[in-house]
Amino acid sequence: SSTVTGPSLLVSVPPVPTSRRDALSAFAALPLAAALALAPASSSAFDNGMPEMAKFKDKPKQKGPKPSDIGLKNRVVNSDGDVLEGAVKTCGQAPNCFTTTGDRGGDVGGDTDHLLDAWQPPQGVDPMAQLKAAVEAYTPGHTGSDGRPVDGGGFKIVSSEPKYLYIQFESLRQGYIDDVEFALGGGAAGATGVQVRSSSRLGYLDFGVNASRLNEISAKLRAQGWKAPEITAKTHPDYFAQNTPRR
Repeated sequence: SSTVTGPSLLVSVPPVPTSRRDALSAFAALPLAAALALAPASSSAFDNGMPEMAKFKDKPKQKGPKPSDIGLKNRVVNSDGDVLEGAVKTCGQAPNCFTTTGDRGGDVGGDTDHLLDAWQPPQGVDPMAQLKAAVEAYTPGHTGSDGRPVDGGGFKIVSSEPKYLYIQFESLRQGYIDDVEFALGGGAAGATGVQVRSSSRLGYLDFGVNASRLNEISAKLRAQGWKAPEITAKTHPDYFAQNTPRR
């Protein structure tokens, strides 16, 4: 188990649930003070969500705590202690995250389950302006790989800086929040590439949500000449094997 700390709070937290839907059961195992601290908020979705979100406006939202270590930092990426400077966060073990920061492993593999290549904009454009426009044109509620709507609760650009963009996306029914970051340069992106990270806060599986989200954004950029490869079962077979519904 892991430990959650806060003002006058130190409690043991059970292991991460094996699905996002099972995350609710974890609260039952917490002491009362911790349960209150982590209790779901009852609030509406973002204002650009699907019209159907009105059906769930009074349902408690399972947003999960915002990660304390997102943003651009120096990240240790392997057991040798190699560091990437000014990098987005790595992913954990769960198949619910993609990032350009991690152990690339050279000839011996590395974290192929989560790693992406940095997106490369064409020359002569404003990369962050095009990227922000692609995010703003994102369609909440588009159909995911399991046939259910992706990010039906909408999204919000939380931070927009000259070389950094941070967005929160919300699911329709339960209000799960996923964190997405883009950064121009630094980390594994070199001087002109764009770092990418998309990750779920709660649960173990994401049912294809993070891949679907990044694919919709990257498709808009590829149409403008970017090199931003689609995430597929060929590029990330383990992710899709675990997140594709069995029929």
